[in-house]
Amino acid sequence: MVLWASSCEPSAQLEYYRLIERYVVAAQNMKDLLRKLVALQKIDAEVYQFKREIKEQPALVADIKAQYEKKLTRYKELQHNAQDLDRARKAKELDLKVKEEDIVKANNVLMTLKTNKEYQAKLFEIENIKSDKSLLEDEILKLMDDSSKLAEEMAKEKVVVDEEEKIYLAEKEKVDAAIKVLLDKVATFEGERTQACQGIDPATLAMYERLVENRMGLAMVPVVKESCGGCFMKQTAQMMNKLKMCDEVVRCETCARIQYLEAEL
Repeated sequence: MVLWASSCEPSAQLEYYRLIERYVVAAQNMKDLLRKLVALQKIDAEVYQFKREIKEQPALVADIKAQYEKKLTRYKELQHNAQDLDRARKAKELDLKVKEEDIVKANNVLMTLKTNKEYQAKLFEIENIKSDKSLLEDEILKLMDDSSKLAEEMAKEKVVVDEEEKIYLAEKEKVDAAIKVLLDKVATFEGERTQACQGIDPATLAMYERLVENRMGLAMVPVVKESCGGCFMKQTAQMMNKLKMCDEVVRCETCARIQYLEAEL
C-alpha cells in the first residue's frame, strides 16, 4: 500500500495519508473508550457484588425470624383465648347477679302470697332459679380454672417468646450492621463511578448500563482464546477481525455483551 501511494500523484498521496491518519485517530479514540469502559466495569462488578450481598443479607435471619414469629403468633393466640375466657366469665357473672336479684325478688314476693298454691308455685320458681344459679357458679368456676391454666401456659410461652426475640434481634442487628458496611462501600464506589463515567459518550454509557442491569453486572468482557468472556461462546473469524481493527464497539452475537481484546488495549 505504501509503494502504491508513493507512485501516485502528490494530491492522491496526501488524501491517502489523511485516510490513514483518520483511521489511526479513530482506532485510538475507540481504544480510549474501551479502556474507560473496562475501568468502569471493574467498579460496577464490585458494586454489583455488594448490592447482591445486601439483598442476600435478610435471608440469613429468615429462619430465625420465622421461628420467632411462629412463637409470637402462638402467644398472641393464647392472649386472644384468655380474653375470650375473661369475657365469657364476666358475662356469666352478670347472669349470676341477675339470678341472685331474681331470688331476692321472688323471696320478697313469697312473703306476700295468700294461698298455699301460690306459695308452692313461687317456691318451685325459686328452686329453679337457684338451680340455674348453681349451674352458673359451676360454669364460672370452670372458666376461672381454665383461665388459671391458660395463664400458666402463657407465662411459659412468654419466656420462650422473649428468648426467641432476643436471638432474632441479635442476629438482625448483625445483619443490619453488615448491610450498613456494604452500603458504605457502595457509596464509596459510586463516587469513583461518577469519575469513571466521564469521557464516555451518553449513548454508549446508556447501552453499557442496560447491559450491567440485564447481564448480572457484567457488561464488558474480554475475548479469551476466541471465546466470549461472558457466555463462553466461540467467536467467528469476522468478529475477531472487528475486535482487532478496534474501530467500533463490538458486541457478542450470543449474549450482547461488549467485547474487547486485552492485547489490543
